[in-house]
This record gives sequence, structure tokens and C-alpha cells, in this order.
Amino acid sequence: MHHRQGKVLVLTRTAAVLGVVIIGLFASGCGRSGPKVVPVSGVVLVDGQPIKLPQGVQAFVQFVPAGAPAASGEIDPQSGRFTLTTFEPGDGCVVGQHKVAVIIRAMVGTQSVSLVDEKYAKPETSGITVSVDGPTDKLEIKLQGPLKRLPPGAIQPLSQDPNIM
Repeated sequence: MHHRQGKVLVLTRTAAVLGVVIIGLFASGCGRSGPKVVPVSGVVLVDGQPIKLPQGVQAFVQFVPAGAPAASGEIDPQSGRFTLTTFEPGDGCVVGQHKVAVIIRAMVGTQSVSLVDEKYAKPETSGITVSVDGPTDKLEIKLQGPLKRLPPGAIQPLSQDPNIM
């Protein structure tokens, strides 16, 4: 009898482990059943050179595909590099065609001022489209400059208010 009880215990443990594995597979597969997201990063260029921004300037890229969630990333002010996020930090963007917006703004007095042509701030008017076929860290977003020059000391410290942008 003791031998039979051992088999039942082993079968029960196996069933429990198998159940956890099956639930894990369903949870990971069902959690996000949307379009495929791939890691994407790159650099923003102005007149062919990586963008360099004064301290206190906020800069972002936004990738907007048709019928899928948009991705965005902060532009590093010294290197011009960005990494896209759709669902989780740094996860990238969906595969496909994207309209791109580049937002580069600074607080001057009480006003938020764009340092690039305002057309770049909206995906519909930027004129920039990119095709993402798979993971990449070499994407280039090309802008025509020059950046708007602001008088020294004109840029106010960064605000923590997300509604200013």
C-alpha cells in the first residue's frame, strides 16, 4: 500500500507542475496578442549630423503605425540617440510602416517653444515615414535644420508638468 501512495503523490506533483507550465504558456501568449513588437533604436540627425541640444530641452520621437499602438522614445540631448517603447520600457515598436513625429521643445519664459519646424511635431505633417522590418539599432531620422537658436539663458529649467509639451 505504501508503494501505491508514492505513485499517487508523484502523479499529483507531475500534474501540478504540468498545470503551472500550461497556465504559464497561456498567460504569456494571451497577455499581449497584438502585433509583433521588435527592439528599435537609432539617432536623430539634423542636416546629416547627430542632433545636439542645449541643457533644459526636452526631445522625443513618436512612431505611429496604422491600426496599432504608437511607440515613443526620449532623444538623448548629446548624442541624438533614442530607444523606442510601446508597452514596456525599451521594447521597441511594431513591425510595419510608421509616420514619425519629432518633438523638440524648450521653456522660454512661460511659453513652450519648438526648436525645429513645427511640422515635425505631428506624424501627419512631418513628412517622415519609416519601415520597420525587424530589430534594429541603426535607424536614422533625418531633419532639415537649422535648429532655432535661443538667446543664452532663455531656456527655463525643465518642468515636471507633463501637460506643457
